[in-house]
Amino acid sequence: MSSVGTENRLELLPENEGGNENSQEESAARAASNGEGRYAGGGVGESPGNGTGANGTGAGDRANGGNGTEGGKGWRGNGKGHRTRSPVSVELPPVEPWPEPVDGKELLDALVRELNWFVVFPKWAAETFALWILHTFAFTLRELTTYIGIESPEKECGKSTVITVLSRLVNRAVVSSNISPSAFFRVIEELEPTLLIDEADTNLRGRDELTGILNAGYTRSTAYVWRICYDPAPVAEGEGEPGAAEGRGAASAGRPARYSCWCPKAIAAIGHLHPTLASRCILIRMHRKLEGEECERLKGLKAAELQRKCARFVRDHAEEIASAEPAIPRGLTNRAADIWEPLLALADLAGGPWPELARQAAGGLNARAQAHSPIGSLLLDILMSFVLGEGDRLFSRTLVERLNRAGERPWMELRKGKGATETWLAQQLRPYGVHSRTVRIGEQVAKGYMREDFQDVFKRYIPKSEVEALKAELAERARVEAGSEAASAVKPAELTEPGGPQAPPGEQEKRTES
Repeated sequence: MSSVGTENRLELLPENEGGNENSQEESAARAASNGEGRYAGGGVGESPGNGTGANGTGAGDRANGGNGTEGGKGWRGNGKGHRTRSPVSVELPPVEPWPEPVDGKELLDALVRELNWFVVFPKWAAETFALWILHTFAFTLRELTTYIGIESPEKECGKSTVITVLSRLVNRAVVSSNISPSAFFRVIEELEPTLLIDEADTNLRGRDELTGILNAGYTRSTAYVWRICYDPAPVAEGEGEPGAAEGRGAASAGRPARYSCWCPKAIAAIGHLHPTLASRCILIRMHRKLEGEECERLKGLKAAELQRKCARFVRDHAEEIASAEPAIPRGLTNRAADIWEPLLALADLAGGPWPELARQAAGGLNARAQAHSPIGSLLLDILMSFVLGEGDRLFSRTLVERLNRAGERPWMELRKGKGATETWLAQQLRPYGVHSRTVRIGEQVAKGYMREDFQDVFKRYIPKSEVEALKAELAERARVEAGSEAASAVKPAELTEPGGPQAPPGEQEKRTES
């Protein structure tokens, strides 16, 4: 792992003091003679051994020439270590707060300006990142922390640049493009960082364990991982001699240990994040910049002062941040409200235009994310099929035909671009308690769906913003196709609720014929 932050960075210890082969061999020889080389002969390292056989001849466990898998005079034996690079030393020193009080509005405005110098952002993204950067200094004061999901349709859309810029501005940045589950929760437990994960489209694919840990890590009370630990248990004062539990017997017994995986995280991927992870993120969709859109080089980023001002603002307002209960915009689901609440609290403290600006960003980005929700878009298209259909029921085959005429829609990702089938549709709707039944339309009888079976599902899983957009689309379609008279037939009340009344039968027939 590495971090590119100016204040908080991961530092490599020197590989060797002399910087040449001789000094490497000397280091290995010293390690061997001291009995502590990782790969040196005669030591207690991972693969030592001075025996004469392929695996050594002694009786130890990879020690003193014994049973080391690559001991003896083999690849890693004889005191000449194959690896001489020192391990990574992780140091994340705290940011020193700015010496004077900081105006919240001016701080957030400065963060937005700095971000826009280096990245071309979609609407509301720079403001959201500014609030999130400030949140990384304050997340321990809240019960929930905010995830940011950074998606791009293809390479060279700026997501890795965003990760780099964030690594200079956030608190205690740890950047990784590949991380194991065990390293993941150990890093968080020990460092309390802001974790920035790039290339998630490759290093999270098929890794359900890591995805599951990420899913749980945004709520303090549930963000724990349990493992069996073989490190010596800490000895309470007065319960034994120091180091008494450090022998092999005490360490090998194993004990349950709890690790926290709770910290702010930004996760960048080409394509879409896993749906369960995306639902826990504020999603920012990056796009390739146009020819006339210019950005500054990253070497001009001035981060230290902004970091120090963030630290000072949070220190001065810690009690207010911890107790804030900001008003949540209408239209946000419970989970969306949870992940936006810490940012809204900071926006309210900053004052000026930021309270309203933050709520506009929350509503706009949430609606944009819902529009890309596969199951949400499928339910919306089903609602539209009923609104434009023949009464309160549709045959399965008719519904599938209309879905497949909808053009490119997010739900088609579930079919990898292929059209829907009756069997596939039934499988998607079954978890929501919607099942096909035998229905009659005119003289025909076949398997189909009743609109009444969808009413609760429509209300729960289609955002109101999408219903409003559908109303506007229907009204515009009616005006274009049939003039003002037909447009008046689509009344706003018909779609006040997704499960509300359908269009008048006469209008349904006109639409069906067209």
